[in-house]
Amino acid sequence: MAVGNIGLPYNDFCRLTPEEFGHVYEAYSSQRDADRKDSWERARLMTTIMIQPHLKKKLTPQQLLRLPWDDEPQERKANNPQPTAAESKERFEEMLRRMGEG
Repeated sequence: MAVGNIGLPYNDFCRLTPEEFGHVYEAYSSQRDADRKDSWERARLMTTIMIQPHLKKKLTPQQLLRLPWDDEPQERKANNPQPTAAESKERFEEMLRRMGEG
């Protein structure tokens, strides 16, 4: 998997801990999933553009073809609240302090 699919050099793979490889694989899997979703989104958009002139009513790509991830953004927002401005500033200042130490 690491060498064949991900394209990781064998020597680099041998130096990774299982946890590090887990992170590499997660990033690889996320990228593949994003590429697959992008292909479906482009196909849906192009199909909507092609059939729109033949319809009387306006049609959105989501109305033409619902995809499993169409409802995901609302779920993500509910599960991952955005930090407040004060929290963001505090986090940024902490990162600056850490960078100054290293």
